[in-house]
Amino acid sequence: MADSSEPKRQLIKSTRFARLYIDGTHVIKSISKDFVVPPHNHDAELAILTRLSKLNNDFIIKLIDSRVVGDELELKFPRFDCDLHEFMLKWYKISDSARRRPNPYYTISETPILLKGSFKNRFDVDKYAFNFTLQLAQGLQFLHRQGIIHRDIKPQNILIQHQNSGEIRLIITDFGISYDCHDALQTRDEPPDQKITDVSTSIYKAPELLFGVKNYSYAVDIWALMVIMSQWFQAEAFNPSRYIPAIFDDGSGRFTDEDSGSDIKLIVSIFGQLGIPSLEQWPEVANFGSSDAFSGMFGSMGDGHYILEQNHDARLKRVESLFPRLSLLSNANERNALVDCIMGMVSFESTKRWNSGCIVQRLCS
Repeated sequence: MADSSEPKRQLIKSTRFARLYIDGTHVIKSISKDFVVPPHNHDAELAILTRLSKLNNDFIIKLIDSRVVGDELELKFPRFDCDLHEFMLKWYKISDSARRRPNPYYTISETPILLKGSFKNRFDVDKYAFNFTLQLAQGLQFLHRQGIIHRDIKPQNILIQHQNSGEIRLIITDFGISYDCHDALQTRDEPPDQKITDVSTSIYKAPELLFGVKNYSYAVDIWALMVIMSQWFQAEAFNPSRYIPAIFDDGSGRFTDEDSGSDIKLIVSIFGQLGIPSLEQWPEVANFGSSDAFSGMFGSMGDGHYILEQNHDARLKRVESLFPRLSLLSNANERNALVDCIMGMVSFESTKRWNSGCIVQRLCS
């Protein structure tokens, strides 16, 4: 690996836990070994990457090299064109009506007022949605078969690789907070039935995490995949450079809300979109989660609008309203398969949520 003092290395991102550098055709992730805040675990991350790289899966980032420099662990990866978030962002275009709308607070400038619907989502769902869903499900299927819960699936952690054929391959990356069910050290420090629930990011956080279920499983990654899928099928945005809309909203990135979002807002949004289940319909919260908090805020009987209580036609109508651009899919078989997957992924009870194998099987049938 190149010496960190070499001028060709360019810092591109810095967080509390790591720094990313471009180094020619590679990316270097530098992690402080002295600053460890669970669930971040550089030893587990290195172990997971080392094991996965030997298996050489097409949909998982490959670790090229690693080394320790002083108190820093450096991980070397191939460099990719962009991530899925950047790819999704470029498809949002300001609407013609917004371009023509003058700002009344200016007498000379024609600066547009950015209102709801100012940006239209032009993401080509017909070209990408089915294929991207299948690729991500296959990547998760591989991870889950290896006993790994990613715990932070989001567009920023999915890389875009343009193939010579013109096709796009999606690569899952960033295993900084991942959980390896087969790692004796990690399961000792973080027992399977006492996993940390402060994982995942904002709107991609599964409902069982929001209600303190510590014995959660691979299903948290499946919920995050569903949320990503929903972003492809939203019609419009306020300002996608700050917030790409999804099926749920935690209050982050809006002009009317300057904070970074909250779990409470996310819970309210999830229940607003999918209905409130009864405690009987959500046994993992009743038995292993914050059942008192759930009952205290929302009651124990549900609201009668939980999507999985509805008949098939009502569920289909709800999915179509929450994923409004589904109608743009010209291939009826692909559309029906995606709808079936979505219906299988929306369960609050994670033990009834479709796993990655079910999704792959349905998409390939």
